[in-house]
Amino acid sequence: MKSLTSRAFLPINTDLFNNPKYQELSCDAMVLYSLYSQRKEVSAFHSQTGDDTFTDSEGIFIYFSNDEASKILRMSVRKISTLRSQLIDCGLISVVRHGLKNFKIYVNTPETTPAETDLVLPWANFDFEKPIKSVPANSASTKSQKLPINQSNNNQTKLLLSRESNESVPQNQSNTPVTPKKSEKDGLNDLSLDSIITRLKDTFSLPVVSRLKVLANNSYTKLKWFSDTIFKAKSQVTKKLLSDARWLYNPASQGATRFESNDLLKRGLESALLQIAEIVYKGKEKIQNKAKFIYVYLRNFMANAVKQYLIDNYELTEDDEIELNVLL
Repeated sequence: MKSLTSRAFLPINTDLFNNPKYQELSCDAMVLYSLYSQRKEVSAFHSQTGDDTFTDSEGIFIYFSNDEASKILRMSVRKISTLRSQLIDCGLISVVRHGLKNFKIYVNTPETTPAETDLVLPWANFDFEKPIKSVPANSASTKSQKLPINQSNNNQTKLLLSRESNESVPQNQSNTPVTPKKSEKDGLNDLSLDSIITRLKDTFSLPVVSRLKVLANNSYTKLKWFSDTIFKAKSQVTKKLLSDARWLYNPASQGATRFESNDLLKRGLESALLQIAEIVYKGKEKIQNKAKFIYVYLRNFMANAVKQYLIDNYELTEDDEIELNVLL
């Protein structure tokens, strides 16, 4: 059984599965975190031997480029960047620029799972090194089939495996794939996602909706935030345009500020979202307030689209264009 803890395996901290704080963390992000965590062990080893190359006033850190992680996990660099952002948002890592190209990554320990939590991996702390009295499977009682559990990460020292989670599969079911049941919360999240996506399809193009789903990582809360931010930015541009008496009752204003009639808004939104993703998740400069940046970027994009629509469809003088630039 010693092979189960071999360095040939990449261990994943079970608190990432059990702790509700990390329930939105994707499995890909967990694997990336495990890579970071294992690399941290190397940095810690150097520190213990007197080499402080990977230690500073903030503690032990690692160097692990997105390109390197991309090759290991066989994913695109952009995907790695997105996963790294997930880990930052969860507080599992912090990233600090070091020099022109390098980044120091500080790997934090996952928060301990609250004691009252209903664990999804109750068997993960079983001690494979501790000898167990052999009992024939066909005569073993429910009590003897419960395995002892080590001191777990969440301090539930007396937690035992249920018979259902420890029994072998009957022979007539051994080759039958088991489809995991979705929790009620997951089901409601899917329904909520479908609901908001259906509404967005009435206004936006399918490519735009697809980009929003990726940016939101299939989270209803994040998708709704992106949707609200888009309409908030458009509302702000519309309000500014209509604050001018010339455009207040002008039919051109309605055509310029609607996705249905202004093709520059509808088509350009996909490009704007792609640029936001590149700047926020792969840009060289760290953005302190991502929500504010995304809102301002969308507002500026929409202001430019509205101005261009008016310029293209109506005869405006040079002074009119200057006034429009000042207004929006």
